[in-house]
Parts: sequence; C-alpha cells; structure tokens
Amino acid sequence: MTDTQYALLYSVSPANAHTALFNEYFNYVYSIVFNKLRSCGTKEDIEECVSDVFAAVFEKYEKNGFSSGSLNGLIGTIAANKAISYFRSLSAKSKYTAEIDETALSEISDDELLVENAEKKELKDILLSCVNALGEPDSTMIIQKYYYNMNSSQIAEQHSLTSAGVRMRCARALKKLEKMLSEKGFGLKECSL
Repeated sequence: MTDTQYALLYSVSPANAHTALFNEYFNYVYSIVFNKLRSCGTKEDIEECVSDVFAAVFEKYEKNGFSSGSLNGLIGTIAANKAISYFRSLSAKSKYTAEIDETALSEISDDELLVENAEKKELKDILLSCVNALGEPDSTMIIQKYYYNMNSSQIAEQHSLTSAGVRMRCARALKKLEKMLSEKGFGLKECSL
C-alpha cells in the first residue's frame, strides 16, 4: 500500500484505512519489534509495542499526513524507535541488562537506509508482478534465464523448444516487460533484471 492509496482509503473511511494499513504492515512491524525485544520482553510486551507503533503512525498521519513515498520508511523508523524505547524501559526494570550493538543501532536509526530498503522491496514487487503478467511460459523462462542463470539449451529442454526458440521468446518477453515497466515509470536497468 502506498501513501497515496492510504490517503484515498482514509478519505472514504478512516477505520477501513487503519485496518488495511495494520493488515499490510503488521508482519513488518512485528519482526522489527520482535528482533529488538526478544531478549528482554514477553510476548505481551512485544504486542503492546506493536500496538503503540500503529497508534503513533495513525496519529502522525492525522496531524501531518505522509510525504510522498515515505510510508514504508516511516513505519519502519517508528517501529525501530518505539522498540528501542521499550527495550531501554524493560532493561531498566529487569535484573540484567543486554547490550545493543552500536553498529546495529546506527543502521536502524538511519532513515535513508530504511527508505532505500523499502524502495528496493517495492521495486522488486513491481518487477515480479510484471514478470508474472507476461504469462506462461514466458514468465518462467525469464525467471530461469535471469534469476537462475540458465542458458537457452537448458531452458529449451524443459519447455520442449529449440534454443533459438527460447532466445526469441525471451527477447519478445523482455520487450513486453520493458513496456510494462515503463508504463509504471521504471526501466529494465533500474530493476536490475
């Protein structure tokens, strides 16, 4: 879900927008929080922190909205910051303390890195959906050629085609893929196929 899709859904029904955002980003937020709190928190602590993350996200949207393209990075940053706060609070209450690796902490707090990783994931999702939209056997051939580094003869054996036939189908599929990606505002080089 992009920030634009969320804004549209929010304008129709804030409750539905909150539910959709929660459903889409729950696993992402839970994994960030779990990785920070697993050494000092209970399951209830983790769930409470996750709830606080979403409350903070909803509150931020109601106050300021989201800037374009920042939804993944924003949610990741809020989750990391809340988890670190909970970690400090829980560690202070416990009899023992665990150290946080300073390099890991600097990586988490780096908004640019979070945004970059979120953008890469979104780009991969777009590329995969376009490859799947090519239909069979073209999508399978493209995946075999560019992801599994299979040559034309290996692909030809699996699809009962000649090597030349595979090369021709792949060339046509790449042209279709390039057109689909350009309609979405991306190029093949950008997607690093």
